[in-house]
Amino acid sequence: MYIQNSAYSPVYSSRKQIGDASNNTIEGQGFANPVAKSSETNSFMAAAKAVQEKTSNNPQSIYLVKHFEQAEKIAHESLVSSSHKVGSREYNIEMYREMMTNIVEMPIEVEIAPEEMNQALLFNHLGLDFKEYKTISVRSELFSMLEQKVDQDSTLLKSDKAKLTAIIADMQDRLEAAQAALLEGEDVAERLQDSKKAIYDSYEQLKLGKVSQRDLLAAL
Repeated sequence: MYIQNSAYSPVYSSRKQIGDASNNTIEGQGFANPVAKSSETNSFMAAAKAVQEKTSNNPQSIYLVKHFEQAEKIAHESLVSSSHKVGSREYNIEMYREMMTNIVEMPIEVEIAPEEMNQALLFNHLGLDFKEYKTISVRSELFSMLEQKVDQDSTLLKSDKAKLTAIIADMQDRLEAAQAALLEGEDVAERLQDSKKAIYDSYEQLKLGKVSQRDLLAAL
């Protein structure tokens, strides 16, 4: 949908701590009754879905634009010694690689909105990190924004766009898998680090930046 050196620390990191402090609140919402496990699970899945829908319903929010611009800024800074001219096809291909790695690993601060408090309590009650789950959703949306930028880039060949789009789709699949693993209680840090490595591997395998005879003919 990595969290290396994350800028945030979980607000609800201890199940016992929040359970002792907010037990009445949770029980009043029907989340703490062990007999109603099926109902609890359904409520939890609904809460998880709500997080995804809320993020995707506002993909161009100021919040997302801020993080997208940060990913692009860091990418440019990392390419100051590039031999390619800024804005050229070759430079942009390098920039997109750097932006992808930034989206995967850069610190992203997320806050729990008042309307998300019940969802956060439910995640915590099940021993899960709501902020980490929400952060992965944000990263996935940033990849969607990057896909739009790639599609609008007039310096790229059609084959470049197809290859970059394929990598972006793979990254979003990996993030989705990481979210699913998180819901199962798995520590997803290693998964997210593997995603970063996969970006470089994909660039090599797809030979991004190299122009074939077919590419040249297609550009005519």
